[in-house]
Amino acid sequence: MNLLRRHLALIIPLLALLFSLESIMLVNRAVSKHESKLSDNYSLVIASKNALTLDKIQSFIREARELKAITPDYLMNEFKKDLSRESLETLQRELPFFYSLKLSSFPDEERLQKINTTLSKLNGVTKVESFSKSHSQVYKLLLIIKSSIVVFASLIAILSYILMIKQIEIWKFEHSDRMEIMAFLGAPAWMRNGILFRLAFIDSIISTIIIIVGMAYLINYNKMQEVLQTLEVTSDIFRMGSDFIILLFTSILVSIVSVVFVIIKQKDL
Repeated sequence: MNLLRRHLALIIPLLALLFSLESIMLVNRAVSKHESKLSDNYSLVIASKNALTLDKIQSFIREARELKAITPDYLMNEFKKDLSRESLETLQRELPFFYSLKLSSFPDEERLQKINTTLSKLNGVTKVESFSKSHSQVYKLLLIIKSSIVVFASLIAILSYILMIKQIEIWKFEHSDRMEIMAFLGAPAWMRNGILFRLAFIDSIISTIIIIVGMAYLINYNKMQEVLQTLEVTSDIFRMGSDFIILLFTSILVSIVSVVFVIIKQKDL
């Protein structure tokens, strides 16, 4: 029981730290997917007296991806009821060219303003509609989600690290007699404190496995699948292989740093 309690004392803060890291990765991937979808659905409308080409726009705006002409057929059909044929032909000649411009990435507010200004300065362009108000609302929401998760996860990570330090100090105290005997016999510092590194290494592996197995179960749980579908997020934001490597590396690194910190703090080097 004491052995289990000893390991749980480090595993629990490690789980909190790894869960916060995994949460950041999942949210960033989900937001990136939403940004990609927004980029696919988002477009600017341009009215110009002169014909425009994608190459011309790309020479000024690197994000320009696709330029489509918008035909005013619907508008002309509405006018057919009230205007003569000659008036319609005259109106059609006077109408500007309308284009829909898609971008390769979802721009922030500052970049969108620059794109709007650049397009407005092109020869013949009379109007650019960027739908900046709705764009701004969506983009700010994404930023709020990102920043909130990062701040919350960072606080958990800091608290977890402090708890890990305290637990390793307890381990060191529990094995102090053995370490003093080894020091008396001339054992180097890494050998005297080897038990701390072994315990930290084992708990790092256990914590990583628990998080990965738990996330795999949670992601594939029916209720969670419904939530993901509601948020228009697919379950591939969880990447078991790469996430396992990232979490394992992080947990081992943090554990080793914590042990070294305790050793240096207690002047045992």
